[in-house]
Amino acid sequence: MNRLDMALVTATLRQFRLRPCAGLLSYGRCACLSLVALLLALPAVAQLSAPLPATIVTDLGERYTTLRHTSEAYPLQATSRTQSASTLRQQEEMAPSGLRLLELPAIEYRQLPESLLWGEWITTASGECAWRGSLQLEEAGWNTLYFDLYQLGHGDMLVIANEEGEVRGAFTEANNVSSHSLTTAPLYGERLIVYYYPASGERKALPWRLSTITSALLTAVGEELPPAVGGHRGSGAPWFVVKGLECAEATVRHPEVERIARSELLLVVRGRFFSSGTLINNSRLDGDPLVLTAAHCLNASYQCRDLDYVRQSAEQTVFYFNYFSPTGEPLVNGIEEQTLAGAELVAYNEEHDMCLLRITGVQPATPQGQCPIPQSYRPYLAGWNAERDFPAPVIGIHYPQASVRRYNRSDDKPALESYNIASVPVRWVNSHLHINRWNVGTTAGGSSGSGLFDRAHRLVGALSGGNSYCSTPYNDYYYALSEVFTGYPDDKCLQPHLAPTSEQTTLEGLDPFADNPPIRLSHQLYSLMRDSVAIRTLDATVGGIAVRYDIDTSVQYLGSVLVMGAMQEWTPVTLAIYDDKGGEPGDKLYEQTLPKPSYLLVNDAGQTPQERTLSDAFQAFFPAKEDTPLTLSAGAYYIAIEGSEGKSLSAPLLMSKAQLHTTPYAWHLVGSSWEPAQAGGAPYLGHYWIDPIILGKLKPGGTSALESADEPRVMLVGERLYLLLPGSWLAGDASAEVALYSAAGQRILSLPLTGTRSSLSLADYALQSGVYIVHLRGAGERYSCKLIRP
Repeated sequence: MNRLDMALVTATLRQFRLRPCAGLLSYGRCACLSLVALLLALPAVAQLSAPLPATIVTDLGERYTTLRHTSEAYPLQATSRTQSASTLRQQEEMAPSGLRLLELPAIEYRQLPESLLWGEWITTASGECAWRGSLQLEEAGWNTLYFDLYQLGHGDMLVIANEEGEVRGAFTEANNVSSHSLTTAPLYGERLIVYYYPASGERKALPWRLSTITSALLTAVGEELPPAVGGHRGSGAPWFVVKGLECAEATVRHPEVERIARSELLLVVRGRFFSSGTLINNSRLDGDPLVLTAAHCLNASYQCRDLDYVRQSAEQTVFYFNYFSPTGEPLVNGIEEQTLAGAELVAYNEEHDMCLLRITGVQPATPQGQCPIPQSYRPYLAGWNAERDFPAPVIGIHYPQASVRRYNRSDDKPALESYNIASVPVRWVNSHLHINRWNVGTTAGGSSGSGLFDRAHRLVGALSGGNSYCSTPYNDYYYALSEVFTGYPDDKCLQPHLAPTSEQTTLEGLDPFADNPPIRLSHQLYSLMRDSVAIRTLDATVGGIAVRYDIDTSVQYLGSVLVMGAMQEWTPVTLAIYDDKGGEPGDKLYEQTLPKPSYLLVNDAGQTPQERTLSDAFQAFFPAKEDTPLTLSAGAYYIAIEGSEGKSLSAPLLMSKAQLHTTPYAWHLVGSSWEPAQAGGAPYLGHYWIDPIILGKLKPGGTSALESADEPRVMLVGERLYLLLPGSWLAGDASAEVALYSAAGQRILSLPLTGTRSSLSLADYALQSGVYIVHLRGAGERYSCKLIRP
């Protein structure tokens, strides 16, 4: 066997869930890969959560091992159960058109007892004074907790955990908002424990009250949400399995929309309604966290139209940033740690299905005029066009079935029409943009509220509903910004909030942290060939691997993302950073032992979930040690993964199949020496997939990642056409176009290009073997070349 064998990542992998993990589906079984750190690094996944002190980590570690078996938890009685989503879905499919909101069946607990009945003050194992309370729910589900009277003091901490030891928090005074409420990101389980640690170390009245719990269920919810094996789901179970949405490609396959894709958020309202929304810019250019979505996403599809209910829905909304797959196929779960929670109602108009929110659970004490969204979230506030005339094609970006971000395109300008749905008690007259046909993609439940962008990447509408599917990509309806921009009181139209300083009707987007962004350095993520990956198999002679990165200025190291293949078990590994000496790894600057992840598996044999299985590819983020900040000056560095105690490295990292460099960027540790990587006895000139996260003023991707070109580059790989244009072709207001012709001169396609990098699927054009001609045009320049279809 070759020293380095490569196995292709199969296309049967499918992403699926909303938890801090990378989960993929192989046909024949349902496997979820949920990262749960060791006790020394308990996951803290929630909005603006503070790091857990070591003493609290110890307390939680000792507590959660017995929580699942204890009888101390206070049993809650449900106050209501909602209709099964499978029934709702069947009704939607029978209707000629319907709202595209995804609703899970849920149990609600609204009549909670006083805290003294389900909790008590204790002295923890570390000697601290804390309040602790345990709750037993009627059945397991994804639980969203709502607190009111929330006003923590300086140094106070609130932590929520489940029986698996997973954590939300620590929540602090940074989560205080004017409404004195707190909504937590969903946490799976049927037994929950709440900790409150007062900074004073003394018993006092609790500065919060748990008012409601909503448990979203994952059983009997239709084809996309199959019932759990044996009626039970473990902590790592997925939210969903996407079927029938292959025509709606992941946005990573369309790098030309990368900026506006960052503006699109996944919304979870009241713990069970899934929809989409768009961060939107305003004429003050101050980074105000405004989110445009649809009214029916907050009024339970017009079943609860009381404004108090809508305002409470806004307060009980969780916003997910950067939920995208880093590869187009196979799909991999997006980032789930980056969430904010809570919003206020800014403008609301049921006559158009419009809803404008302002996120309130943001960074406190942000100076006026600065964006209060955390810098690491890399937000982009979309520009907009409130005129009836706008350039086609139009692009939709959304989260169908709560999956990773997807891309739609219609080449025709949508007409302004009336839109009526039998189940909606409002008639929308000449207010909606009608997508007669999608040329690429479809919408689905969960797409409601998502943005529709014109050719200039400005927002022109938001999705209300429709009935498009991959097999029938027709008839979706977006309410038009032009029709609800003015003409109503301030709280029912957009102009007072989007253009408060002028009378303009169009505005460009805003990248509020462009001057000093956090960047994920990557040889694969920014490449047009990012899907061309393989899995490194074991080699007993290799004790470690390293990947070189070149940076052009001083940066701070924040952590690394590892993208890995399947393995039998996790063995201890060390992450290290080396400087460069003579073009190879030199002195070790930094090292940390990576914690052992924990996974759960549900298969079709009826077995209960099994812990610590690593049976599919996954990506995981390992943050830098907090007590060892590392600044890297300009130069070359090597990010390495090594086996512990001199053992061989067993980690099957993903790697690129393309050879992109004439000098080695991948290295092997053989014995005590670093050598250029070998594959099959020949130099391996690709990259292992280890992406450091840094903070500093670099080009996107660093100096060693983002491709550029002095003249156009055209590649045909399978059914996908990759295009790379010189930056000058799109400078200023210049536009570019691509056209594909057969050898006989018949035009097959003609499309605009809005970015220097583009990726086009040719699967729908049924190209036969033969010669084709590509014509490119931009900024007065022209380029043509031949393509051979095998």
